[in-house]
Amino acid sequence: MRVFKVATLCLDDSFLVKLCSGMIEAGRAYVSANKLFVNGIKDLSQQCKKEEIISILFDQAQRSIKQQLHTFIKEDVRKFKETKKQFDRVREDMEIAQVKNAQAPRNKPHEVEEATSSLTLTRKCFRHLALDYVLQINVLQAKKKFEILDAMLSFMRAQYTLFQQGYKILDEIDPYMKKLAAELDQLVIDSAMEKRDLEHKHATIQQRDFSYDDNKVEFNVDAPNGVVMEGYLFKRASNAFKTWNRRWFSIQNSQLVYQKRLKDALTVVVEDLRLCSVKPCEDGERRFCFEVVSPTKSCMLQAESEKLRQAWIQAVQASIASAYREISDNYYIELGPTCSITSWPKGRGESILHRVQTLPGNELCCDCSQAAPCWASINLGVLLCIECSGIHRSLGVHCSKVRSLTLDSWEPELLKLMCELGNNVINHIYEGACEELGVKKPGPSSPR
Repeated sequence: MRVFKVATLCLDDSFLVKLCSGMIEAGRAYVSANKLFVNGIKDLSQQCKKEEIISILFDQAQRSIKQQLHTFIKEDVRKFKETKKQFDRVREDMEIAQVKNAQAPRNKPHEVEEATSSLTLTRKCFRHLALDYVLQINVLQAKKKFEILDAMLSFMRAQYTLFQQGYKILDEIDPYMKKLAAELDQLVIDSAMEKRDLEHKHATIQQRDFSYDDNKVEFNVDAPNGVVMEGYLFKRASNAFKTWNRRWFSIQNSQLVYQKRLKDALTVVVEDLRLCSVKPCEDGERRFCFEVVSPTKSCMLQAESEKLRQAWIQAVQASIASAYREISDNYYIELGPTCSITSWPKGRGESILHRVQTLPGNELCCDCSQAAPCWASINLGVLLCIECSGIHRSLGVHCSKVRSLTLDSWEPELLKLMCELGNNVINHIYEGACEELGVKKPGPSSPR
């Protein structure tokens, strides 16, 4: 019975060591988390610089508990277990010898003598080993009393040091904690005031009538970020299905661009608004449509309301006018033989007139066939006489933008456009059905 109690106590001690090891591992995880937390506190206050103490204290706890009990469990208890195994084995041998001795027949003296001798030797070995086993039990019991108590006392001292040092650390940062508390109180007050202001604004806005179209309709050609106007428009695709897609459009840097999503790259619809015109479109199936026409393509767009459509049309027209105001007068441009564009001083302006007039059909006015025209419609790409240029001016810049070949400045892209188009190309488009309709082309002597 005593042996059984001692074995049970040894198993309990092993379980205690396992619990201690688990506590140490949990302590290490706590140390790692504590270091991260203290580093955050350091970034805020730069006052707490003793996070190593907690790690040292857990190392002390590990030495006081785990290392002290390690010898007791791994050596003393191991010897006890080995002795117990030998004791159990000899006891089984003795029981077997007892059974054989009892089964020896009376009429066979040699078997009786052999069984008796085996039992005597086994009983002698059992008694010697039992004495050793009892000695191991007594030694283990004696060491257990002070080994475990000493380990637990060391652990209690380590715990005491841990909490004492923790109290000192917290006491050192107490002024900073008070400062944070004061800032927290002020933040609560500011938050309450901000919440009250937002609730007041919300109540004011709720009283407004939202039944009308209140979208942003203003534009600014002098915006600091260069964006004259922006917003959602429906764009008709150029494919065979003519589908409509909603895109975010904007007018910026004299260009009309759009994005499918906010982070997508800009897609340029019109590279230079100075070469375009804009007009409302009423002949389609959809309402609130307008068309931006350039010399090379047309873009059909739809706004969400009539008010927005007018705003977009005005924004495009204002951007066109603003782009013309920003033209520099420092350089004239000459177009080379291969349509390469170079800069020239004002004194070389005659070469511009010569280059443009040599294009097919440009020796006559596009409208009335007057010889030697010296004016141009830069968005249409044609040359005009002075009389027809006045008529074009009266139409407005959204229809025709007139410029002098000799008196105005020219940009490379404008001259390239004039070179690619010309009177013959444009008249084949605008006057292509005159003969079929029986319309007579005006001449130089025709009235205005």
